[in-house]
Amino acid sequence: MVNGDHILPSLLDDLRAARHEIHVAMFLFFRDPIGEEIASVLCEKAAQGARVRVLLNIEKTGMGDPFSTGEKEMMKHDPNIDYDPTDVTPLCKRMREAGVEVFDTNIDYDAPVITHDPRLSSLAAQIRGTISIDDLHIDHRKIVVVDGRVAYCGGANIGAQYLFRVPFDPEKDAQVEGDETKAQGSREPWWKWHDSQTRFEGPIVSELNRHFRDRWILDGGSPYEPYSPPGGQSKQRGISLDACRVLTNEPNDRPNEIRELYLQMIDRARGSIFIENPYLYHEAISQALIRAKESRPELEVTLILPAGRWNDNSFAHDAQQHLYEGYLRCGIEVYEYQRHFSHLKMAVFDARWSIHGSTNLNYRSLEDDKDFELVVCIDSAALAGDVLGRVRDVDLKHSRRFTLDDLMGSVEGLRIKTRDPRTLLLLSRRVL
Repeated sequence: MVNGDHILPSLLDDLRAARHEIHVAMFLFFRDPIGEEIASVLCEKAAQGARVRVLLNIEKTGMGDPFSTGEKEMMKHDPNIDYDPTDVTPLCKRMREAGVEVFDTNIDYDAPVITHDPRLSSLAAQIRGTISIDDLHIDHRKIVVVDGRVAYCGGANIGAQYLFRVPFDPEKDAQVEGDETKAQGSREPWWKWHDSQTRFEGPIVSELNRHFRDRWILDGGSPYEPYSPPGGQSKQRGISLDACRVLTNEPNDRPNEIRELYLQMIDRARGSIFIENPYLYHEAISQALIRAKESRPELEVTLILPAGRWNDNSFAHDAQQHLYEGYLRCGIEVYEYQRHFSHLKMAVFDARWSIHGSTNLNYRSLEDDKDFELVVCIDSAALAGDVLGRVRDVDLKHSRRFTLDDLMGSVEGLRIKTRDPRTLLLLSRRVL
Protein backbone atom coordinates (compact mmCIF):
# COMPACT_ATOMS: atom_id res chain seq x y z
CA MET A 1 0.00 0.00 0.00
CA VAL A 2 1.75 3.14 -1.27
CA ASN A 3 1.22 6.35 0.73
CA GLY A 4 -0.98 7.22 3.66
CA ASP A 5 -4.19 7.67 1.68
CA HIS A 6 -4.08 3.94 0.84
CA ILE A 7 -2.73 2.73 4.18
CA LEU A 8 -4.97 4.61 6.63
CA PRO A 9 -8.45 3.58 5.37
CA SER A 10 -7.40 -0.06 5.11
CA LEU A 11 -5.77 -0.08 8.54
CA LEU A 12 -8.80 1.55 10.19
CA ASP A 13 -11.16 -0.94 8.52
CA ASP A 14 -9.10 -3.88 9.79
CA LEU A 15 -8.83 -2.45 13.31
CA ARG A 16 -12.58 -1.78 13.49
CA ALA A 17 -13.28 -5.33 12.31
CA ALA A 18 -11.23 -6.84 15.16
CA ARG A 19 -13.12 -9.11 17.53
CA HIS A 20 -10.45 -10.83 19.60
CA GLU A 21 -6.95 -9.33 19.50
CA ILE A 22 -4.98 -6.36 18.19
CA HIS A 23 -1.19 -6.08 18.37
CA VAL A 24 0.61 -2.85 17.47
CA ALA A 25 4.40 -2.42 17.52
CA MET A 26 5.34 1.09 16.38
CA PHE A 27 8.64 2.89 16.73
CA LEU A 28 6.83 6.26 16.69
CA PHE A 29 3.17 6.84 17.65
CA PHE A 30 2.46 10.59 17.61
CA ARG A 31 -0.35 12.35 19.48
CA ASP A 32 -1.52 14.24 16.44
CA PRO A 33 -4.97 13.92 14.76
CA ILE A 34 -4.05 10.60 13.12
CA GLY A 35 -2.51 9.13 16.28
CA GLU A 36 -5.52 10.24 18.31
CA GLU A 37 -7.93 8.69 15.80
CA ILE A 38 -6.14 5.33 15.81
CA ALA A 39 -5.87 5.41 19.61
CA SER A 40 -9.64 6.01 19.81
CA VAL A 41 -10.30 2.91 17.71
CA LEU A 42 -7.97 0.87 19.91
CA CYS A 43 -9.81 2.12 23.01
CA GLU A 44 -13.18 1.23 21.47
CA LYS A 45 -12.04 -2.30 20.64
CA ALA A 46 -10.65 -2.80 24.16
CA ALA A 47 -13.98 -1.62 25.62
CA GLN A 48 -15.73 -4.19 23.41
CA GLY A 49 -13.62 -6.99 24.91
CA ALA A 50 -10.72 -7.38 22.47
CA ARG A 51 -7.23 -7.76 23.94
CA VAL A 52 -5.26 -4.78 22.63
CA ARG A 53 -1.50 -4.67 23.14
CA VAL A 54 0.65 -1.70 22.04
CA LEU A 55 4.43 -1.28 21.97
CA LEU A 56 5.87 2.18 21.27
CA ASN A 57 8.93 4.23 22.14
CA ILE A 58 7.72 7.06 24.36
CA GLU A 59 11.08 8.79 24.73
CA LYS A 60 12.03 8.68 21.04
CA THR A 61 8.55 9.81 20.01
CA GLY A 62 9.11 12.73 22.37
CA MET A 63 12.28 13.54 20.45
CA GLY A 64 10.52 13.26 17.08
CA ASP A 65 12.99 10.39 16.71
CA PRO A 66 16.76 10.46 17.37
CA PHE A 67 17.00 13.25 14.77
CA SER A 68 13.85 14.99 13.49
CA THR A 69 10.65 14.05 11.68
CA GLY A 70 9.44 17.65 11.64
CA GLU A 71 6.38 16.62 13.66
CA LYS A 72 6.35 19.65 15.99
CA GLU A 73 6.85 22.16 13.18
CA MET A 74 4.24 20.42 11.07
CA MET A 75 1.63 20.47 13.83
CA LYS A 76 2.29 24.18 14.54
CA HIS A 77 1.07 24.57 10.97
CA ASP A 78 -2.29 23.06 12.02
CA PRO A 79 -4.52 25.73 13.65
CA ASN A 80 -6.47 23.00 15.46
CA ILE A 81 -3.45 21.72 17.42
CA ASP A 82 -2.51 23.64 20.57
CA TYR A 83 -0.45 20.97 22.32
CA ASP A 84 2.85 19.11 21.88
CA PRO A 85 2.11 16.15 19.57
CA THR A 86 5.36 14.42 20.53
CA ASP A 87 4.31 14.21 24.20
CA VAL A 88 2.45 10.90 24.08
CA THR A 89 2.07 10.43 27.83
CA PRO A 90 -1.56 11.65 27.77
CA LEU A 91 -2.33 9.38 24.82
CA CYS A 92 -0.82 6.36 26.59
CA LYS A 93 -2.77 7.23 29.76
CA ARG A 94 -6.02 7.42 27.81
CA MET A 95 -5.41 4.05 26.16
CA ARG A 96 -4.47 2.36 29.45
CA GLU A 97 -7.57 3.73 31.18
CA ALA A 98 -9.66 2.23 28.37
CA GLY A 99 -8.11 -1.22 28.88
CA VAL A 100 -5.37 -1.13 26.24
CA GLU A 101 -2.11 -2.68 27.45
CA VAL A 102 0.73 -0.28 26.60
CA PHE A 103 4.46 -0.86 27.07
CA ASP A 104 7.37 1.44 26.34
CA THR A 105 10.12 -0.13 24.20
CA ASN A 106 12.70 2.33 25.58
CA ILE A 107 13.71 -0.12 28.31
CA ASP A 108 16.71 -0.81 30.54
CA TYR A 109 18.33 -3.69 28.69
CA ASP A 110 20.58 -4.49 31.65
CA ALA A 111 17.59 -5.49 33.75
CA PRO A 112 17.10 -9.29 33.97
CA VAL A 113 14.01 -10.61 32.17
CA ILE A 114 11.94 -13.14 34.13
CA THR A 115 10.44 -15.69 31.75
CA HIS A 116 9.76 -19.41 31.90
CA ASP A 117 10.54 -19.77 28.19
CA PRO A 118 14.16 -21.00 27.79
CA ARG A 119 14.36 -19.59 24.26
CA LEU A 120 13.31 -16.10 25.36
CA SER A 121 15.55 -16.26 28.42
CA SER A 122 18.49 -17.08 26.17
CA LEU A 123 17.59 -14.28 23.75
CA ALA A 124 17.27 -11.78 26.61
CA ALA A 125 20.69 -12.83 27.95
CA GLN A 126 22.29 -12.38 24.52
CA ILE A 127 20.78 -8.90 24.16
CA ARG A 128 21.79 -7.96 27.71
CA GLY A 129 25.34 -9.13 27.05
CA THR A 130 25.59 -7.22 23.75
CA ILE A 131 24.13 -3.83 24.63
CA SER A 132 26.42 -1.37 26.41
CA ILE A 133 24.48 1.92 25.96
CA ASP A 134 20.70 1.55 26.04
CA ASP A 135 19.92 4.69 24.02
CA LEU A 136 21.90 3.44 21.02
CA HIS A 137 19.30 0.71 20.49
CA ILE A 138 15.69 1.16 19.40
CA ASP A 139 12.88 -1.14 18.33
CA HIS A 140 12.44 0.33 14.85
CA ARG A 141 9.81 -2.15 13.63
CA LYS A 142 6.31 -1.22 12.44
CA ILE A 143 3.95 -4.19 12.81
CA VAL A 144 0.17 -4.47 13.25
CA VAL A 145 -1.60 -7.82 13.65
CA VAL A 146 -5.40 -8.15 13.88
CA ASP A 147 -7.11 -11.33 15.13
CA GLY A 148 -4.19 -13.44 13.89
CA ARG A 149 -5.75 -12.96 10.46
CA VAL A 150 -4.31 -9.76 8.99
CA ALA A 151 -0.89 -8.16 9.46
CA TYR A 152 0.87 -5.00 8.33
CA CYS A 153 4.61 -4.54 8.00
CA GLY A 154 6.45 -1.62 6.43
CA GLY A 155 8.02 1.79 6.88
CA ALA A 156 5.15 4.02 8.00
CA ASN A 157 4.79 4.93 11.67
CA ILE A 158 1.56 6.27 13.18
CA GLY A 159 1.41 10.00 12.56
CA ALA A 160 0.06 12.63 10.20
CA GLN A 161 3.08 12.73 7.87
CA TYR A 162 2.79 8.96 7.31
CA LEU A 163 -0.98 8.37 7.30
CA PHE A 164 -3.64 10.63 5.78
CA ARG A 165 -6.81 10.60 3.70
CA VAL A 166 -6.17 13.25 1.06
CA PRO A 167 -3.42 12.14 -1.37
CA PHE A 168 -0.53 14.49 -1.96
CA ASP A 169 0.37 15.82 -5.39
CA PRO A 170 3.88 14.52 -6.25
CA GLU A 171 4.34 17.52 -8.58
CA LYS A 172 3.93 20.03 -5.74
CA ASP A 173 6.47 20.89 -3.05
CA ALA A 174 5.29 19.35 0.22
CA GLN A 175 5.34 22.58 2.22
CA VAL A 176 3.83 24.66 -0.58
CA GLU A 177 1.05 22.10 -0.80
CA GLY A 178 0.63 22.26 2.98
CA ASP A 179 0.26 26.05 2.80
CA GLU A 180 -2.36 25.69 0.08
CA THR A 181 -4.40 23.14 1.99
CA LYS A 182 -4.23 25.28 5.13
CA ALA A 183 -5.53 28.29 3.20
CA GLN A 184 -8.38 26.10 1.94
CA GLY A 185 -9.33 25.16 5.49
CA SER A 186 -8.43 21.49 4.99
CA ARG A 187 -8.45 19.09 7.95
CA GLU A 188 -5.00 17.97 6.74
CA PRO A 189 -2.84 21.12 6.46
CA TRP A 190 0.33 19.08 6.74
CA TRP A 191 3.30 18.24 4.53
CA LYS A 192 3.16 14.56 3.76
CA TRP A 193 5.73 11.80 3.29
CA HIS A 194 5.97 9.16 0.58
CA ASP A 195 5.82 5.83 2.43
CA SER A 196 4.34 2.33 2.40
CA GLN A 197 2.99 -0.61 4.35
CA THR A 198 2.36 -4.12 3.07
CA ARG A 199 -0.80 -5.94 4.17
CA PHE A 200 -0.58 -9.70 4.65
CA GLU A 201 -3.07 -12.51 5.07
CA GLY A 202 -2.43 -16.23 5.40
CA PRO A 203 0.20 -18.25 7.29
CA ILE A 204 2.77 -15.43 7.33
CA VAL A 205 0.55 -13.56 9.82
CA SER A 206 1.30 -16.07 12.59
CA GLU A 207 5.03 -15.56 12.00
CA LEU A 208 4.72 -11.81 12.40
CA ASN A 209 2.52 -12.34 15.45
CA ARG A 210 5.19 -14.56 17.01
CA HIS A 211 7.83 -11.86 16.63
CA PHE A 212 5.50 -9.35 18.27
CA ARG A 213 4.92 -11.72 21.19
CA ASP A 214 8.66 -12.23 21.73
CA ARG A 215 9.31 -8.51 21.97
CA TRP A 216 6.17 -7.96 24.09
CA ILE A 217 7.39 -10.36 26.76
CA LEU A 218 10.99 -9.13 26.64
CA ASP A 219 9.76 -5.54 27.06
CA GLY A 220 7.86 -6.47 30.21
CA GLY A 221 4.45 -7.62 29.00
CA SER A 222 2.71 -10.67 30.44
CA PRO A 223 2.98 -13.94 28.48
CA TYR A 224 -0.11 -14.91 26.50
CA GLU A 225 -1.26 -17.37 23.86
CA PRO A 226 -2.00 -15.63 20.54
CA TYR A 227 -5.50 -15.94 19.16
CA SER A 228 -5.75 -18.45 16.30
CA PRO A 229 -8.52 -18.03 13.72
CA PRO A 230 -10.89 -21.03 13.50
CA GLY A 231 -10.00 -23.31 10.63
CA GLY A 232 -6.45 -22.00 10.32
CA GLN A 233 -5.15 -19.46 7.84
CA SER A 234 -5.58 -19.71 4.12
CA LYS A 235 -3.06 -18.77 1.47
CA GLN A 236 -3.22 -15.25 0.06
CA ARG A 237 -2.86 -14.63 -3.70
CA GLY A 238 -1.26 -18.04 -4.19
CA ILE A 239 1.83 -17.14 -2.13
CA SER A 240 2.68 -20.06 0.15
CA LEU A 241 4.48 -19.79 3.48
CA ASP A 242 7.47 -21.42 1.78
CA ALA A 243 7.74 -18.36 -0.46
CA CYS A 244 7.80 -15.93 2.51
CA ARG A 245 10.74 -15.45 4.85
CA VAL A 246 10.65 -13.27 7.95
CA LEU A 247 14.11 -11.98 8.84
CA THR A 248 15.08 -9.93 11.87
CA ASN A 249 17.91 -8.13 13.50
CA GLU A 250 18.41 -7.55 17.20
CA PRO A 251 21.51 -7.06 19.33
CA ASN A 252 22.79 -10.59 19.92
CA ASP A 253 25.65 -12.91 19.10
CA ARG A 254 24.57 -13.63 15.50
CA PRO A 255 25.24 -11.82 12.21
CA ASN A 256 22.58 -9.37 11.05
CA GLU A 257 20.10 -11.52 9.08
CA ILE A 258 18.75 -8.59 7.06
CA ARG A 259 22.18 -7.34 6.01
CA GLU A 260 23.11 -10.87 4.95
CA LEU A 261 19.83 -11.16 3.00
CA TYR A 262 20.57 -7.99 1.03
CA LEU A 263 24.15 -9.07 0.34
CA GLN A 264 22.95 -12.48 -0.84
CA MET A 265 20.28 -10.98 -3.09
CA ILE A 266 22.69 -8.46 -4.60
CA ASP A 267 25.27 -11.16 -5.26
CA ARG A 268 22.72 -13.49 -6.89
CA ALA A 269 20.93 -10.90 -9.03
CA ARG A 270 21.45 -11.39 -12.76
CA GLY A 271 18.83 -9.20 -14.41
CA SER A 272 17.91 -6.24 -12.24
CA ILE A 273 18.08 -4.64 -8.80
CA PHE A 274 15.73 -1.92 -7.61
CA ILE A 275 16.13 -0.29 -4.20
CA GLU A 276 14.23 2.67 -2.78
CA ASN A 277 15.38 3.57 0.72
CA PRO A 278 15.67 6.80 2.75
CA TYR A 279 19.11 5.98 4.21
CA LEU A 280 21.31 3.93 1.88
CA TYR A 281 24.96 4.21 2.87
CA HIS A 282 26.07 1.06 4.74
CA GLU A 283 29.47 0.26 3.28
CA ALA A 284 28.77 -3.46 2.83
CA ILE A 285 25.66 -2.72 0.75
CA SER A 286 27.19 0.05 -1.37
CA GLN A 287 30.31 -2.00 -2.14
CA ALA A 288 28.21 -5.07 -2.97
CA LEU A 289 26.16 -3.03 -5.44
CA ILE A 290 29.32 -1.71 -7.12
CA ARG A 291 30.90 -5.18 -7.30
CA ALA A 292 27.73 -6.65 -8.79
CA LYS A 293 27.53 -3.99 -11.50
CA GLU A 294 31.23 -4.14 -12.32
CA SER A 295 31.23 -7.94 -12.60
CA ARG A 296 27.93 -8.08 -14.54
CA PRO A 297 27.66 -4.90 -16.67
CA GLU A 298 24.35 -6.08 -18.11
CA LEU A 299 22.78 -5.97 -14.63
CA GLU A 300 20.33 -3.07 -14.31
CA VAL A 301 20.72 -1.36 -10.92
CA THR A 302 18.31 1.46 -10.06
CA LEU A 303 18.43 3.40 -6.79
CA ILE A 304 15.79 5.94 -5.73
CA LEU A 305 16.81 7.99 -2.69
CA PRO A 306 15.47 11.15 -1.00
CA ALA A 307 16.50 14.57 -2.23
CA GLY A 308 18.29 16.78 0.28
CA ARG A 309 15.76 19.59 0.40
CA TRP A 310 13.07 17.23 1.66
CA ASN A 311 15.28 14.83 3.65
CA ASP A 312 14.57 14.74 7.39
CA ASN A 313 18.27 14.14 8.19
CA SER A 314 21.07 16.22 6.65
CA PHE A 315 23.78 13.88 8.00
CA ALA A 316 22.14 10.90 6.30
CA HIS A 317 21.82 12.82 3.05
CA ASP A 318 25.51 13.72 3.17
CA ALA A 319 26.40 10.07 3.77
CA GLN A 320 24.17 8.90 0.94
CA GLN A 321 25.56 11.35 -1.63
CA HIS A 322 29.16 10.61 -0.65
CA LEU A 323 28.74 7.29 -2.52
CA TYR A 324 27.30 8.68 -5.77
CA GLU A 325 30.58 8.92 -7.67
CA GLY A 326 31.33 5.22 -7.11
CA TYR A 327 27.84 4.24 -8.24
CA LEU A 328 27.86 6.41 -11.34
CA ARG A 329 31.33 5.38 -12.54
CA CYS A 330 30.26 1.74 -12.77
CA GLY A 331 26.89 2.46 -14.40
CA ILE A 332 24.44 2.28 -11.47
CA GLU A 333 21.48 4.60 -12.02
CA VAL A 334 20.95 7.05 -9.14
CA TYR A 335 17.78 9.11 -8.71
CA GLU A 336 16.60 11.48 -5.99
CA TYR A 337 12.85 11.68 -5.32
CA GLN A 338 11.68 15.29 -5.47
CA ARG A 339 9.20 17.51 -3.61
CA HIS A 340 8.27 15.05 -0.83
CA PHE A 341 10.45 12.99 1.51
CA SER A 342 10.59 9.35 0.39
CA HIS A 343 10.56 7.08 3.47
CA LEU A 344 9.88 3.81 1.62
CA LYS A 345 12.08 0.81 2.38
CA MET A 346 11.49 -1.36 -0.70
CA ALA A 347 13.67 -3.60 -2.85
CA VAL A 348 13.12 -5.95 -5.79
CA PHE A 349 15.63 -8.38 -7.27
CA ASP A 350 15.34 -9.93 -10.75
CA ALA A 351 11.65 -8.93 -10.88
CA ARG A 352 10.94 -11.89 -8.61
CA TRP A 353 11.99 -11.32 -4.98
CA SER A 354 10.70 -8.31 -3.05
CA ILE A 355 11.60 -7.07 0.42
CA HIS A 356 9.05 -5.34 2.68
CA GLY A 357 9.71 -3.92 6.14
CA SER A 358 11.17 -1.25 8.39
CA THR A 359 14.89 -1.60 7.65
CA ASN A 360 17.03 1.31 6.53
CA LEU A 361 20.26 0.49 4.72
CA ASN A 362 22.44 2.33 7.22
CA TYR A 363 24.65 1.35 10.14
CA ARG A 364 21.90 1.61 12.75
CA SER A 365 19.78 -1.00 10.98
CA LEU A 366 22.44 -3.26 9.49
CA GLU A 367 25.17 -3.63 12.10
CA ASP A 368 25.08 -6.71 14.33
CA ASP A 369 24.39 -4.86 17.56
CA LYS A 370 22.22 -1.81 16.88
CA ASP A 371 18.46 -1.57 16.21
CA PHE A 372 15.65 -4.12 16.24
CA GLU A 373 14.39 -4.60 12.68
CA LEU A 374 12.15 -6.93 10.68
CA VAL A 375 11.52 -7.54 6.98
CA VAL A 376 9.57 -10.03 4.91
CA CYS A 377 11.21 -11.39 1.75
CA ILE A 378 8.71 -12.80 -0.76
CA ASP A 379 9.34 -14.98 -3.79
CA SER A 380 6.56 -13.89 -6.14
CA ALA A 381 6.97 -12.47 -9.61
CA ALA A 382 3.42 -11.08 -9.46
CA LEU A 383 4.04 -9.13 -6.26
CA ALA A 384 7.49 -8.00 -7.42
CA GLY A 385 5.95 -6.77 -10.66
CA ASP A 386 3.35 -4.85 -8.67
CA VAL A 387 6.08 -3.11 -6.66
CA LEU A 388 8.03 -2.26 -9.80
CA GLY A 389 4.94 -0.91 -11.53
CA ARG A 390 3.47 1.10 -8.66
CA VAL A 391 6.67 2.21 -6.93
CA ARG A 392 9.71 2.22 -9.21
CA ASP A 393 8.04 3.18 -12.49
CA VAL A 394 5.90 5.87 -10.85
CA ASP A 395 8.65 7.33 -8.68
CA LEU A 396 11.15 7.62 -11.52
CA LYS A 397 8.79 10.17 -13.10
CA HIS A 398 9.08 12.34 -9.99
CA SER A 399 12.82 11.97 -9.47
CA ARG A 400 15.97 13.70 -10.66
CA ARG A 401 18.59 11.47 -12.26
CA PHE A 402 22.21 12.14 -11.33
CA THR A 403 25.10 11.79 -13.80
CA LEU A 404 28.85 12.13 -13.51
CA ASP A 405 28.51 15.60 -15.08
CA ASP A 406 26.56 16.66 -11.97
CA LEU A 407 29.63 15.91 -9.86
CA MET A 408 32.08 17.88 -11.95
CA GLY A 409 32.82 21.61 -11.97
CA SER A 410 30.14 22.85 -9.59
CA VAL A 411 29.78 23.69 -5.91
CA GLU A 412 27.10 21.00 -5.60
CA GLY A 413 29.37 18.43 -7.22
CA LEU A 414 32.26 19.34 -4.90
CA ARG A 415 30.02 18.96 -1.87
CA ILE A 416 28.69 15.60 -3.05
CA LYS A 417 32.22 14.27 -3.47
CA THR A 418 33.67 15.64 -0.22
CA ARG A 419 30.83 15.77 2.35
CA ASP A 420 30.65 17.35 5.77
CA PRO A 421 33.50 16.10 8.03
CA ARG A 422 30.97 15.53 10.84
CA THR A 423 29.12 13.06 8.63
CA LEU A 424 32.32 11.18 7.83
CA LEU A 425 33.12 11.03 11.55
CA LEU A 426 29.71 9.56 12.35
CA LEU A 427 30.10 7.03 9.55
CA SER A 428 33.54 5.99 10.76
CA ARG A 429 32.03 5.25 14.17
CA ARG A 430 29.10 3.40 12.62
CA VAL A 431 26.49 5.29 14.61
CA LEU A 432 24.56 6.94 11.73
